[in-house]
Amino acid sequence: MDDDRNAASFVYIFAAVTLNLTRGEPVQEAPATRERIATLLTRSLEHRRPLGFDSQPTVLSVICSLFTEMCSVGLRRLDMGFLYLREAISLLYMLHAHSDETLAEIEMPERARLQRVYWECFIHERFTALTYNRPPCLSPLRGLPDHDPSLPEDVEAGFNHIINNFCLVDREFLEYWLCERTGVSSEWIEDKQRQLEDNCWHREVSQLPGMLQADLIITRHWLRTLTWQIALSNTLLSSSPDSCLLLSLSFPLRLSNQLRQFLVTIPHDMVGIHGSGILEKLYEIANVITDVVLQLPHASGDDTIQRIHDIIFLKNFVYSFAGFQTLRPVVLTQKFEMIREKYPEIREIELLL
Repeated sequence: MDDDRNAASFVYIFAAVTLNLTRGEPVQEAPATRERIATLLTRSLEHRRPLGFDSQPTVLSVICSLFTEMCSVGLRRLDMGFLYLREAISLLYMLHAHSDETLAEIEMPERARLQRVYWECFIHERFTALTYNRPPCLSPLRGLPDHDPSLPEDVEAGFNHIINNFCLVDREFLEYWLCERTGVSSEWIEDKQRQLEDNCWHREVSQLPGMLQADLIITRHWLRTLTWQIALSNTLLSSSPDSCLLLSLSFPLRLSNQLRQFLVTIPHDMVGIHGSGILEKLYEIANVITDVVLQLPHASGDDTIQRIHDIIFLKNFVYSFAGFQTLRPVVLTQKFEMIREKYPEIREIELLL
């Protein structure tokens, strides 16, 4: 740090992103924490040396930009986050990380490291496109990162599964979500939902540590929820009992029950460690499920009990994260209150849980 300003910049932003992901309270409600992260972020930016006319970026400089994006989003500075995400992507292009010819000339393990950084930017960009409606520019590489024996096996496997999750968000998916949805067919929706409900994938993921499972499985449920919303916007869904389950108006309730069955099996902190991104996904899932519960006809008997149990669990789970309040979930809170009015029996069940 004393001899290399870029090294100092990296240490400051590494400290900032670590605090951002491990804080116990929302930065909006903890001025000291917010100020500490913002100060570390500022220090990092102050120590960064601008690229000279003949200089080349490094993998470390890409990561600095990516960590800056993560901290900016955690502080709800979304425009600033997008700026530094695009900067990281620009640096990748300067390194020709998208070129098969360039990658072939790089020795291991540096080649695998550069591939992983590319895929990390790809993942962040896909998430940003779906969550904040920002246009993406990266295409997927031809394959997963080369095997790196220096990595723990479960870390490498988990990261590869994350890549595969976001590769399902292909150009067609992005076009339907961001632009024109009128060309969506029932066949496309059913095919995408089947890709997202791969039993082989679930078996493989179940062998990974809980922290990785949390990210992967919640992301899958989030993507299935978005796919359902694309179908809804094209009036491809049906309330008929004879309709395909994947095209049913009540499909999110099935996802809600599946998600609950998973979440009760893992420690709370294995979800929270993933930061604001995982909370954004849970927010979207909860928002869609509450809409469905409110719009569907009043359920009866066992269906009522199941529906109420799932919605109470989801509400208590998402609101248990201090950082969830930074998303300002006022509308979601109002919807939960409307559900309490629709199902008066929810008060009695809440007392038993």
